[in-house]
Amino acid sequence: MRLPFALAALDWIAPRDVQGARIALDLDGQRGWTCRIGDGYCVATALKLPERVHVQPLTAALGDDSTLARWLTRLSLVLAGQPAMRDDSLSIANDTLWWVHRFDANEPAARVEAQLRRQLLACAMATSQGMRTDTSPPAPRTPTAAGHTAGAADASRRLHALRRC
Repeated sequence: MRLPFALAALDWIAPRDVQGARIALDLDGQRGWTCRIGDGYCVATALKLPERVHVQPLTAALGDDSTLARWLTRLSLVLAGQPAMRDDSLSIANDTLWWVHRFDANEPAARVEAQLRRQLLACAMATSQGMRTDTSPPAPRTPTAAGHTAGAADASRRLHALRRC
């Protein structure tokens, strides 16, 4: 199994293992994988979660930890609310949360690299902000004119700014 041309052209991406239809990747020091999908391919980047989540499997933690479930819901809604992120999604597989992006097979290497750099940055931003580790309820947020909470609007603006990079 070979890497798509645009991925093979990037020197900071290295294949690590073949796992069925997926190729495990090292994305500049971060775990990832790629697989062919129709006339294109997907690249997934692992999101690192706080250590306290890994006491139990992620799927079980989602049922037991309302903070984690709310964080994941907010992250999913931010992705869904951005038209520029229509090729992005979140997936849970093998007890890991993955940020997945779909590329067309003929996507130029420069665009693939730019997207993957944004994806790595967005993963770091999403996991470093937004999930509270204490048990106190979150502070009330001020509604914006559109009726959304200020926190969701702020996260949306930050992710939108990442897409323009």
